[in-house]
Amino acid sequence: MVQKHTSRSSPHPWIDTVWQTVCLSDGIYRATPDGSWDLLRSVAPDGESVVFLSGQATEPVDVPYVEGEHSVVISFAAHVYLARDREVRTGATVRFLDVTEDEFLLDGVVLPLPTFLNAEALVDEMIAAGLLASDDVVAKAFTEKPKAASKRSVQQHFKKTTGITQKDFQLIRRAQEAVRRLKAGDSAAAVAFDLGYTDQPHMIKSIKKIMGSLPSNLDAVHKV
Repeated sequence: MVQKHTSRSSPHPWIDTVWQTVCLSDGIYRATPDGSWDLLRSVAPDGESVVFLSGQATEPVDVPYVEGEHSVVISFAAHVYLARDREVRTGATVRFLDVTEDEFLLDGVVLPLPTFLNAEALVDEMIAAGLLASDDVVAKAFTEKPKAASKRSVQQHFKKTTGITQKDFQLIRRAQEAVRRLKAGDSAAAVAFDLGYTDQPHMIKSIKKIMGSLPSNLDAVHKV
């Protein structure tokens, strides 16, 4: 099982991360939660593209792939949602879109196929066409000045918009930061303390549940 992953951050406030993957052999990829829903384009070895939307997940999902396949993923910020399709998709639930040679169709709008470099321009087209919208309550939920609303109201609004609870989102992002720091060589004890885990066993259990891997074997976890 060999894949080559490349990622980049984005200056666009509605994009979390842009990913690019090349599959160098057949295998099964364990997709880990990252607090985002995705627009994905997968290109088969024969050049045929498939474009689909993938919902939020709170646990790993196994995805098979074949040698020569490559893909591009636009991971959206938590506050972004589909304006014309408010059905919230979670976990492994996907929505496949119609594709031509150079374009795909989303809610009646024809758009260029996603690439690693055109993500920002594509998202701007989607916004201009009224396909995407931003939820102000979710956008401000983790800022120093959250939207004036009751805690329960924010929690309900967060789940309705994102498909996962605010607590699950926080747990996912904390596990991501733990993986980043452990991969960078920080001690498990320091990471557990700094990120507010009760102790190291608590951190290990959380990473195992969310990322599907133990801290001693994080090579397969890249989406952090």
